[in-house]
Amino acid sequence: MFRTDHLLATFQLTALLLFAGFSSQAQTTGPNSAGISFTVSMSKPWTHLLEVEMRVTVAANLNVPNETDLVMPVWTPGSYLIREFERHVQDFAADANGRALDWTKVNKNTWRVKTNGARGWRVTYRVYANEF
Repeated sequence: MFRTDHLLATFQLTALLLFAGFSSQAQTTGPNSAGISFTVSMSKPWTHLLEVEMRVTVAANLNVPNETDLVMPVWTPGSYLIREFERHVQDFAADANGRALDWTKVNKNTWRVKTNGARGWRVTYRVYANEF
């Protein structure tokens, strides 16, 4: 029972970690918003690493930015403790149509991806999830 509860809590927390602060458009659906989807997998559970893929598709009627900031929260709603989840991120990468995109880590919890106007791109990373 504990293992199942622990794994469920890990996935729930990971969902929060998945760049919840991306933008207000990420939380809307409709013709005037970008499509954002996530895939979370754990192919090697004994490593406690979750593999995360985020795909972004910008609608044809929207302006495409040349760069996008991805922001990960540092705390959990309902908790006043600063947890700094970003310290568990490994192997961050971004690409568009198989072509690597440049990115920089702006601060401890923000990654700036130079999308170069791509309408479809993705980010992949791994999250160490032993204590979640």
